[in-house]
Amino acid sequence: MSWKSKLQDRVAVSTMEVEYVAISEAAKEMIWLKIFLNELGKEQDDAPMFSDSQSAISLAKNPVFHSGCKHIQLRYHFIRELINDGDLSLLKILGSENPTDMLTKVVTIDKLRLCISSVGLQG
Repeated sequence: MSWKSKLQDRVAVSTMEVEYVAISEAAKEMIWLKIFLNELGKEQDDAPMFSDSQSAISLAKNPVFHSGCKHIQLRYHFIRELINDGDLSLLKILGSENPTDMLTKVVTIDKLRLCISSVGLQG
């Protein structure tokens, strides 16, 4: 598991675009980690990635460009190739089960407990 939280260095025109760019950036980190672990002799066959944005997942899995995404820079579309080649499996995670919400949202006590236990901390 890898964690990173930062402001994006670009202006997005939709929430879907923000999520799509975040998936693309996370995929680059995943590729680096897989190569690094492989060099350490710990080869990783499966590399699931989770997103709570169904629209970003649909865009990543759809090889057809349409008017809703023509403004997104081409460099972010490489995740489509990763998915088609089987190097990346992009899965939906329910917002109620997403432990990364504690990094980006105000959460309830119950959600905070889920987040804390998901990352292996003592609550």
